[in-house]
Amino acid sequence: MIRIKSVIPKEAYRLEVQLENGSSVILDFSSRLHTVRFGMLADKDFFRRAVTDGDFVRWDNKIEISVSEVFQLAQKGKFPFP
Repeated sequence: MIRIKSVIPKEAYRLEVQLENGSSVILDFSSRLHTVRFGMLADKDFFRRAVTDGDFVRWDNKIEISVSEVFQLAQKGKFPFP
């Protein structure tokens, strides 16, 4: 299973997810900020607090995305690859 190496919050509610295999994915949350699940990310300070434990991206244990969900969201076209 591929693990998340690091996450880097970017401008305009984009999050770079770097993987241990050397690949990376940019997730653009700007169109998701109106949803119940991701609405808290509209607070820029909160958005910048993204961390990873290798298996999940988390924001203060309030929102989490698994590494497999990162791939699912990217494959469904909800978030673009860089």
